[in-house]
Amino acid sequence: MQRSHRVGLVALAAAALLAGCGGKREEAATAADVNKRHAAEYLRAFLIDRDWQRWPEYFAPDAKLNGSDMALQIMRGTAEGLNFSFADLKLTIREQVAEPNRVATAFVLEGRHERAFNEQPPTHQRLEIDGYAFDHFEGGKVVDSRLFIDVWGLSQRAALAKREK
Repeated sequence: MQRSHRVGLVALAAAALLAGCGGKREEAATAADVNKRHAAEYLRAFLIDRDWQRWPEYFAPDAKLNGSDMALQIMRGTAEGLNFSFADLKLTIREQVAEPNRVATAFVLEGRHERAFNEQPPTHQRLEIDGYAFDHFEGGKVVDSRLFIDVWGLSQRAALAKREK
């Protein structure tokens, strides 16, 4: 078989394969995009707005945060503490990677450190706090979430900022 015929057959086979997907690829991309937006919205609602009443809007009834109900209470306390200690706290999504039912989000919280946090006296400087969320979705709701906020790294940056003053 000539090379040009093989290339044509490969292109035809690829086109047939894509056509045979019946839109599944488009549906998967749409679900991933919706879930990415959903993850960004719940992070903002919980970490910045502290609107924990919206939990049922984003999470399935039996969903766990970091595997337990206790972790949810700890995260609520952390969000309250950050908002108390950092003026004008804001959330920026740095990157999201998604499959139809899973989303990984890298984010940063940033604000001016005006009150003590985690036994670190205020620096009165803008500091960043790195965070990551790994969410599993089913039926448009989070069924499992792993949420990490680098409080130790924040403490290190606060101590460094205080020394540099």
